[in-house]
Amino acid sequence: MYVRKFEADSLEEALKDIKRELGPDAIILKTLTNKGLKGAFKKKRIEITAAISERNYSSKAKVDKVLNPAQKDKFYKNDASYISNMINSDTKTETAPAAAGGYGKLALNKQVNSVANETEHNFSSQGPMSSGLDDFLNTAPAPKKVEDENPIFADEPNFDIEPTIVEEPVAVAPRIEVTHEEVSRESLIDSSEVQKTVDAQKSKIDDLEKKLYELTQSVQSINKPQALGVQELVAILRSLDIEETYVQKVLRKANFELSVADKEDPDTVFEFALREMLNEINVDMPLFSSVDNSEKHTVTVVLSDVTSGQSTMLRKIASLQKDSMIIRNKGDEDFKENETFSEKFFDIDTKVCRSISEIVSATRGALEGKKNVFVDYKAGNQEANEVKKFIDGLRRSFENVEVLVCLSSINTELYNRKVLNRYTGLANGMVVTHLDQCLNFGSLFNLAIDFNQLPYKFFGTGQVVPDDLEAATAERILAGIFQL
Repeated sequence: MYVRKFEADSLEEALKDIKRELGPDAIILKTLTNKGLKGAFKKKRIEITAAISERNYSSKAKVDKVLNPAQKDKFYKNDASYISNMINSDTKTETAPAAAGGYGKLALNKQVNSVANETEHNFSSQGPMSSGLDDFLNTAPAPKKVEDENPIFADEPNFDIEPTIVEEPVAVAPRIEVTHEEVSRESLIDSSEVQKTVDAQKSKIDDLEKKLYELTQSVQSINKPQALGVQELVAILRSLDIEETYVQKVLRKANFELSVADKEDPDTVFEFALREMLNEINVDMPLFSSVDNSEKHTVTVVLSDVTSGQSTMLRKIASLQKDSMIIRNKGDEDFKENETFSEKFFDIDTKVCRSISEIVSATRGALEGKKNVFVDYKAGNQEANEVKKFIDGLRRSFENVEVLVCLSSINTELYNRKVLNRYTGLANGMVVTHLDQCLNFGSLFNLAIDFNQLPYKFFGTGQVVPDDLEAATAERILAGIFQL
């Protein structure tokens, strides 16, 4: 057996080198892929160990000796079956036995001596270890030649009759013939499967390296003591009920951007944290205050599950906006339109509707009368799909429709989060009432982080009109958090 190792950057290059150097009858013994940390110390990514029998290699060497380099490159670019057939045909042509002739065949002992010499020559040329395993398995035992012994005429030479040789029947070893096309097809399938396995192992190695790096960083952060300013910042943010994920985010940024001296100064660290928190709060102006009401009027839907101060807030907004109309979807049985003191005092047009069709009809009439419409919609126990149908119907029927989710700062963060999770896909923003009675501004900051796609529109800060309504700003929430 002739064994050799091949190295290449890809599997195709390695297989081409094997076909060129050893021929199509080569056997792949071992395939090694150098990836990840191990590949950094290797020149090539693929290492393949292949072998070929001495007989096949000698046949290939005879063909290579005849071809020049250009012919050799062109010859080994063909299919494996074609190359194998050409090598085998050339070998058969060279090893064809010569025709017997001359008087030497007439001698009785001439044939025996030639066979003995040929056998001795074969043993001396091949050596004990030259034949491979495949030659041993595929080679049938040599037939035994038996001479017709005739003791009577043994001493008398006979020049007319050649010795009769009887060959015993020989059991030929079964040989499984596999075409080179099937071998090449199987090798391609094996190479594709190997490539898939290599890619899967590469992705696993990358994931393990990332996890190892994260674990290393976390261990370093645990063992490394924090600076004084950073410690105070982390303690204060946790005491204000700020989410731990955001606290760790600010901590990583501070360790990366601030110097060692700055991290020891609490004032510098707090200024850095305020700038970061200021960028996290998303605020925007409501649609009814940003659109030119002289040309287009708006429909503002304030949505909530239960009482959260939205009716009072809408009265305050309608008192500041001229030509406004409030439409409610629900009302008490004793409630009569335009009977409350605030609505009489501020001359607010109010209408109570019992169905969606009435709300749409009243909204169309108000818009035709050049009025801004504020819909006080309390969902109550309604399903989310019913509320969605109502909102989608308004948006298909009218332009400039804005849906705001009303939150109360008195309610817990868990309840406000539940309301936002229910109406996030429908709303355009958030409004907050009773801000003057808020006991935990950290919950409002957490909602701003988790629902960043819903900006704060405006706040209700008290009971006095009109000073208790103000545009939403990030500074207002941060001032409440740090009591500035």
